[in-house]
This record gives sequence, C-alpha cells and structure tokens, in this order.
Amino acid sequence: AIERIGGENGWYAYDSLWRIRGALDLAVGGVGLRRGRRHPDRLRLGDVVDCWRVERFERGKRLRLSAEMKLPGRAWLDYEVEAVPGGTCLQQIASFDPHGIAGLAYWFAMYPAHAFVFRDMAAGIAAHALRDPS
Repeated sequence: AIERIGGENGWYAYDSLWRIRGALDLAVGGVGLRRGRRHPDRLRLGDVVDCWRVERFERGKRLRLSAEMKLPGRAWLDYEVEAVPGGTCLQQIASFDPHGIAGLAYWFAMYPAHAFVFRDMAAGIAAHALRDPS
C-alpha cells in the first residue's frame, strides 16, 4: 500500500486537501501535484510522486519521500514497515527542517492540519493493506 501512494492512487486520506496544497504550490511557482508518478504500483529510487521525490526505498520495508514543493524549509515523509508478532507495524514520520522564522511559523501554523491528515493517512494505508495485501 505504501508503494502505491500518490498519483492516481491518491494519498489514502484527504485527497481534496492534497489537491488544494498542490494548487497553492503551483500558485507560488512550485511543482504542485501535476507530475503524478512513473508507475501506479511500483516505485524506485529517484521517482517522482506528485510533489515529492523518492529519496530512500527498500521494497516492503522503507520509503522516504523528500518534498519538492515550495516550503520555508525542507520536508520529508518517512514510512517504515516491520513484522511484529501477530502482524505488521507501520511507522509514519513527517519531518521538517525550518529555514528561519518563516519556517517555524509555517510548521506551527500547519501542525493542527498535519496532525489529523497524517494520522488518517496512516490509518488509510493500513486499511488498504488489509484489503489488498499484495
């Protein structure tokens, strides 16, 4: 499920908010979401996923996306999957390295939205993986 994130597959939660974020990025000269992805089900190192780039990838274990949208800092979205007794553990980490006061203001302004968006994305990924474990 993690490998299918973005593009036509969507982001597992709040796709309309992701589209708004992409439109805002385009409005300020960024890449927006218009780039999609190379393949709907497979990723490889360096692939584009909407406004992100695959920076690290180990199939079935780890995915690190680096943001290429316009931001007052650098951002990453990490996923790690680990087999645990009785199932699988999914860890999702959103990281931001702010640049100056603008970066800090952005992070604190976006924190409330990120809290529920990323929570529900992780739940959506887990639900999709349970429905389609392939």
